[in-house]
Amino acid sequence: MRASSTIRRNAAPALPPADPGMPGPDRTGVGAQQLPRAHGAGAGPDLPMLLTLREELRSGVWRPGTVRTQAGLRARFGETQLMATAVTRVLRDEGLVALDGFPGVRALEPAGRPQRRTSTATDLVVEAIRRRLTDHTYQPGERMPSQQSLAIEFDTSRTTVQVALVQLRLEGLLRPNQTFETPGTYVLDPSREAREALLLADLRAAMRRGGWTRAEYPDVVERALHVLVGSAGRTGGEP
Repeated sequence: MRASSTIRRNAAPALPPADPGMPGPDRTGVGAQQLPRAHGAGAGPDLPMLLTLREELRSGVWRPGTVRTQAGLRARFGETQLMATAVTRVLRDEGLVALDGFPGVRALEPAGRPQRRTSTATDLVVEAIRRRLTDHTYQPGERMPSQQSLAIEFDTSRTTVQVALVQLRLEGLLRPNQTFETPGTYVLDPSREAREALLLADLRAAMRRGGWTRAEYPDVVERALHVLVGSAGRTGGEP
């Protein structure tokens, strides 16, 4: 593995097996050690595919032992192969499914998570990034290194990095850029997310009280932000 300018990392010659359901080639020089998982991760974005399948698995609608294909899941929800792969990996890590090799996804019995499983290249990249998020190597609100630079650092494919980043977004640890930000993936800032959630709730309540229509909502938001920015400027504080 190649070392970055700020963090020294040890190379490992062994190549882990390909990830079941992983699109494209998958290779890495990341060490095979298991890294500590991040604690307190949020539920992630409200992606219908993830929420629906999780509920079906927990309720028994998707019966234990039943195998579904990646292609069938993608077609059902209209998602890309990249997203379907990330979703099934999240469900696997929650102990709800087993990835029996491309393209099978098998529902597990309650508490049926296998005691041992082989770490794939994507697993090792995910765990390495989780560790850096936990120890604040990557700070809340910071833009992540580019996919290409991470692929070079971990000596793996860009597809492996893409799946890893999407999985961490689904786990509520990363987020995509907003319209005013430089394109890329950002470390989730829980305090900022909480402030934005409260602001959005207040704006929705104000919209209902004021009788505004959905079409007028963006203008309401813009006016409210002008008020908040002006207030922060007068007090010297942050909205």
